[in-house]
Amino acid sequence: MSLAVYVVTDIIHLIKIILLCNMFFMFEKRYNNRKKIVVVFSVIFTALSSCITYLCDNKVIGTIVYLLSIIIIMSVFYKEKITSLVMYAIWIVLITSMLDLMSVVLVDTTVDLCNYKNNEITKLIAAFVSLFIIFIFGNIYNKKYCEGIKTIGKANLLLFTLLAVADTFVVMVIALMTVNEHQRFYRVLYSMAFIFVILGIFLQLGAVILLFMQRNVYKEKKQIIEKYLNEQQGHYEYLERREIETKKFRHDLRNHMQMLSNMAKDHQYDKFDRYLEKIDIKIESFGNIITVQNGIVDAIINQYYSKALQNNVKMEVKGRFPEDCAIDAYDLCTMFSNVLSNALEAATETEEKIITVDCRYTDKNIIVVVKNSFNNVGQFGNGQMITHKEDVDYHGYGLENIKDSIEKYNGVLDIDIKNDMFILTLLFNYTEKREYENSNCR
Repeated sequence: MSLAVYVVTDIIHLIKIILLCNMFFMFEKRYNNRKKIVVVFSVIFTALSSCITYLCDNKVIGTIVYLLSIIIIMSVFYKEKITSLVMYAIWIVLITSMLDLMSVVLVDTTVDLCNYKNNEITKLIAAFVSLFIIFIFGNIYNKKYCEGIKTIGKANLLLFTLLAVADTFVVMVIALMTVNEHQRFYRVLYSMAFIFVILGIFLQLGAVILLFMQRNVYKEKKQIIEKYLNEQQGHYEYLERREIETKKFRHDLRNHMQMLSNMAKDHQYDKFDRYLEKIDIKIESFGNIITVQNGIVDAIINQYYSKALQNNVKMEVKGRFPEDCAIDAYDLCTMFSNVLSNALEAATETEEKIITVDCRYTDKNIIVVVKNSFNNVGQFGNGQMITHKEDVDYHGYGLENIKDSIEKYNGVLDIDIKNDMFILTLLFNYTEKREYENSNCR
């Protein structure tokens, strides 16, 4: 292969890697207005490293140089931690290399049917074939999901890698098999079947990634639904306990009033004050029902109000929420649970320990403003909230889940920090729900 073809093939390989990072992993980009400069630098840098690799007699050194160049380019493009970039760079290079190998076999088999043989053209065509496959599946993935495949977990990524290795091994073994004289009679049929096998493998690998992601989405939705049901059940149990305590107190209320009346007649004012204080404590022990006039939202808010009291966090709720609206219970739970969970987690770690929730609505729109005391040091990473929860595979996506739900109702999410207060504002339409695709969530 000539140097020019080798360099062009490596540049196409770089494009495939960038597509994988953008369309499948959805890494946060580092550049803003310098996109053209970054792209030109990446192409030139890739061309130089490609020349070094081509001229290097030692394949091990050449591979190391190539891998380092990919890591450097990815670090220029994306804001991920360097350890993560190294791990994902190795994985991506491995996967794209296997796709290239299968693409080469696919193209070789196809051109062999046409009695045409040109290794350089074959390599270029194979590079474009694998690029096309990544682009097609990337678009399908982007239309269905708005989170990177890194959320499926390392175990599933490892399983996918082993499947890709096994598929590549099968393809290469079949390709290296010598076709004897008897089989040459079926040469065209054999080659066409082999082409369909390779195409089937590409479809299989794409389907596996989509399946893993779909399972991950369902698992996350199941957790939110279970959380919502638990909160509803807890709220109803709380109301039931409060009702029982209220009935018991009301049953004895006449006796308490008679006792206070006797103390007042006997001028026993000290006893009167102490007895009245006990009654007041009893009333306070019933707890307060926080309501914004919507049963689902009330259930969620009261759960977090109770948790706030347990963590010595002062929580104030005011305003009203429309009782009848087109917002699904699932979306209400997603929005309020994530907002209040993040607010409580942040407020607990501060000295002020304050949360305020304000709900307002007009004929069409709802505005929810949640403020909480906020320890600004070390709470943000790469522009996003850092979760302190143990299950990082399924946590840390609270704000993204809120955005996904609120955009179904033509809403917006605004975040601001003033005087050590974290302010999150939700504005959305509650009279209609638009058709929603995940492709619009980013």
